[in-house]
Parts: sequence; C-alpha cells; structure tokens
Amino acid sequence: MDSADPDPLLLLRQSIASGSAIIPTASPEPSAAEANLSQATHLQFTHPKPISIPIDGETRFVSNDRPVDLRSIYFAWLNREVAIPEYNASATKLNEELAGAATVHKFAFVERLDLITWLEGASEESEYIQPLAGEKDSAAAAVATAAALKGSAVPASAAARAGRGTLDPRLAQIYSGERRMGDRNSVLRGILPTVRPGQPSPLQVISSLARLLCANRGLFLRTSRTFGN
Repeated sequence: MDSADPDPLLLLRQSIASGSAIIPTASPEPSAAEANLSQATHLQFTHPKPISIPIDGETRFVSNDRPVDLRSIYFAWLNREVAIPEYNASATKLNEELAGAATVHKFAFVERLDLITWLEGASEESEYIQPLAGEKDSAAAAVATAAALKGSAVPASAAARAGRGTLDPRLAQIYSGERRMGDRNSVLRGILPTVRPGQPSPLQVISSLARLLCANRGLFLRTSRTFGN
C-alpha cells in the first residue's frame, strides 16, 4: 500500500468512533447504493470525508505472515458480538456466495479479539497491525533518545517495541530505567553474599561442618542405636 493512500484501518476506526456510516458498494461513486457484502467492490466511508476504498485491498493487519483484506476486517467487525462458531459459519456462507471471486479470512479467537479491541479504540496497540511508516520512525527515535539519555545500551524489551507503533514517552522512560537482570546462573543460583575480611566464607563453613560430622560419625551412630532401642 502506498504511504500516501488513506489507511483503511484508520478510516474504519475513525468511522466507528464517530458513528459515521460505512457502506459496502458495487461502485466507487459516492452516490452508489449499498450492496451485499458478497457483491461489493468498495467500502465507502463518510468520515472524515467521503471516500471509497477497494474492499479487496490489503490492510496492515497481518495473519500468518499475510496481510488481511478490508472485506475480512469489516466482516469481522460486523460479527463482533457473535460467538466464534456462528462467526465461522457466517464466514463460510459468505465465501460460498463469493464463489471464488474472493475469500473471507477467518480470524482466530485471539486475532479477532485483538482486532475488535483496536477498532473500538479500547487499545492503542495491536500485536497484528503493522505500524505506519511515521509510527515506525517515531518508535525508533523514542528508543534511541531513551538510550542516549541513559548513556547505555537499549534494553531488549525496549528494542523489541520498535516498529510496533508509537512508543509512549512514559514507556520509553520506564524502558530506559529498566533494571538489568543477571545471567542465567545468577538467576538460578542467586548472588553469593559478601564475605567481610576475617569472616569465614560459606564454602569454609560447609567444609567445617562436613569434617565435624565425619569426626563424630561413630558417636552419631551409637546415639542413633541407643534411641532406636
């Protein structure tokens, strides 16, 4: 998709937020009548200004490494309140009506939930929606700025956020102050306590206990037999 073209996902989200009409049509003309979704060639938006978008055009929503078309996105939105079995059955019926001219993508439960949450405006981020070019640049700049201010390498968690939407400045600050974890051995075994001068180390204490036990092994066995009897 050309970066200069209107973004279908943003148009859909803005129209939903404003309660504006979203009309499937069989023509790009503004005066075109509403058409059945299986016969529609365009999706007409009235907000922020009237515009028609090809309904089979790709969007930034990616499923299984493939961009999902606008018809599938809009169909999922129309069926947002139905259960997965009903949604899948409706999608199958629509695919039969399309008769191979196009195919409606059936979203997995998590994908569908993510999409609907984003379209409703309840979330500003999505695991499946690729960022716009400007958003990607802003995210990279935010991470780079946080690293420069900190004077250290960018934390892995902050770097992982780059390219997945605009990074909130507050998150950038949190990432920049993120505490570094130790290596695997430190995490599993913990950090050895500091030994002060003149104080025996933990290893020396363990060795002394082992020698004491060996030296009194006979006494220990005799005591055990006495109490055992």
